[in-house]
Amino acid sequence: MLLPVLYTLLLWGAASSDTTVTIYNEWLSQGGRMHYEVERWNKVNGLTQLNLIPNMKSIRAAAGRWVNRDINLFPNWPQSHSHHGYPDPTYLQDHALQSKTWSWYMQQLSNYGNNIANIVWNIEGRHWPAWIDKSHHHGGFPNNVDAASEFVSLMVQSAKDYTGGRLPHIFEVINEPDWYEDVIDPQTNIDFHRAVADKLKSRFGMKVAGPSYTSMALRQADENNFSSWKRTAKFLDMSLDHLDFFSFHSYNYLHISGGSHTNSGINEARLVASLDMVENYSHIKKGKNVQLINTEFGLGVSGVPAGFENGLIDFQTIYQSNGFMFTFLNLREFIDRVTVFLFSNEQYPGHPSLRNSLFTMQGQPREMTKFFTFWKNFIYDHRFLRISSQYNGQERVVASLALANPHTKEMMVLLHNYGSKFENVKLDFPNNWLNPSSGEETCVLLDNGNPSIHANYHFDRSKLHGTVGLPGSSTCFYKFKTNYNFNGIRTDNENTYYGKKMIIPISNGHAQTTIDLPSSGYHSSYLRVGISRDKNANAKPKTVVFNGHTLSSSYMLFDATKVNRKTKWNVWVFMVPASQVHTSNTVTMTFDGNGGHVTSVALVAGKLH
Repeated sequence: MLLPVLYTLLLWGAASSDTTVTIYNEWLSQGGRMHYEVERWNKVNGLTQLNLIPNMKSIRAAAGRWVNRDINLFPNWPQSHSHHGYPDPTYLQDHALQSKTWSWYMQQLSNYGNNIANIVWNIEGRHWPAWIDKSHHHGGFPNNVDAASEFVSLMVQSAKDYTGGRLPHIFEVINEPDWYEDVIDPQTNIDFHRAVADKLKSRFGMKVAGPSYTSMALRQADENNFSSWKRTAKFLDMSLDHLDFFSFHSYNYLHISGGSHTNSGINEARLVASLDMVENYSHIKKGKNVQLINTEFGLGVSGVPAGFENGLIDFQTIYQSNGFMFTFLNLREFIDRVTVFLFSNEQYPGHPSLRNSLFTMQGQPREMTKFFTFWKNFIYDHRFLRISSQYNGQERVVASLALANPHTKEMMVLLHNYGSKFENVKLDFPNNWLNPSSGEETCVLLDNGNPSIHANYHFDRSKLHGTVGLPGSSTCFYKFKTNYNFNGIRTDNENTYYGKKMIIPISNGHAQTTIDLPSSGYHSSYLRVGISRDKNANAKPKTVVFNGHTLSSSYMLFDATKVNRKTKWNVWVFMVPASQVHTSNTVTMTFDGNGGHVTSVALVAGKLH
């Protein structure tokens, strides 16, 4: 089906755009980084079957998370003869057992090389020997947290000895402990994370991450008087001093009912709102941001049997993961690396499903490889350009990114359509710094019930009123070959600053906070405001006043959870004139009625260099 022809026919009749994306002739650095650093964004869960490593390399994917190594290791570990209640320190020093335990990881290092230098290693934390006392935790976790952490330390020591010190870069202490709070209560989880971190950092110099909470923990952080958030804040009270990364999971969902389906989930608004809370808390407690790693993101499915597969599920797996990538890349100041919930091959005895597999065991590519086929087009030579969405006072359905390669002079504009409607997107280049007449479009979309990549479709932008076509529920990039001297442009160095208060009650329709900056003289700036209210309340501020100046231009991040929700949690973005930004900034907000909270206020400000 020649869908690009259909797109062009639709665009020919379009006299105006549905939305505008503005691209500036400025590099955009976030937290000092402006390149597309492939190794931060191309990781999958699990290690790779050795015969599939060449297949993974062909789509520029790599193993990113070594999971659940404790399942078959810890239960068989004998007790120390000299230290009752602790693991035997000699158990994993046996060379034959070391070879059996660590040889697969060594083969990953040999075949992937530096491609997995930033791999994350974790345990499930629910598998222990019979001899250790677990009576305080319903038989599911050791009473002695120090002894439990010693298992981890001895395991890492054995791996270090066998591999010659080539340990994974990051250790993630427990996978999704909030699923098992009947046996690993929140305080035990905190204590275990600290004990593991203190040992691994002091003995091996490893970086440590946690808490690896489920997507639900952040998505519902504002519900039930912020009960889930309070658990996260208590964890941060420890981790901001003892851990290196805050790790989290994020999923959107496909709900299938008969012949219809709906979507919901954390991306975009609730993900940004909840991560802003984590960062705001870190700024209040420590005066700086905390680095984040996402170790699972993707699609959850309901309404069909586990393992059920069809073209729609395959497409939604790619499409929702693409949406997450746009959010992560726009928050790369904080997000250090991410790991999509896909596997080279996920089959094992008792689990025949291939739903999240990139390849069959024989190496045949599956539909999900299209996720990496799309992102494979971007390399380290690509640098991010400053870009902005249209401040139209409405919910934004088109997310955007822009990159350019100064060596080839090619520019790429990336667009993701959260909506199901075709969008005509005007690309605005202020002062006509660039005016490309034609380009090539590549899209990932649902075509005849299956995911499809329509690549390198040539279009004439000059005949399309300066717009490009973006199909509903699609992700596209538009490549323009130019003669522009990108080496001559300057860099906007963005950093994010947070209010002195968070979870601010809306009292008498009013909320206020103050944001301090280290200096003045900024080139660009905008405000990001998270608002949680009753599901039937109006979460858009009536007014936002910044240092006495009323902000009149705004848009709302896409809200994927509009039904079956307990609260309305929106994020509004306001344009701030850079001339109004000072070292101390007062933000005053008014709302219709009382109740609810401003969860955080972030000021993103950039200086031109």
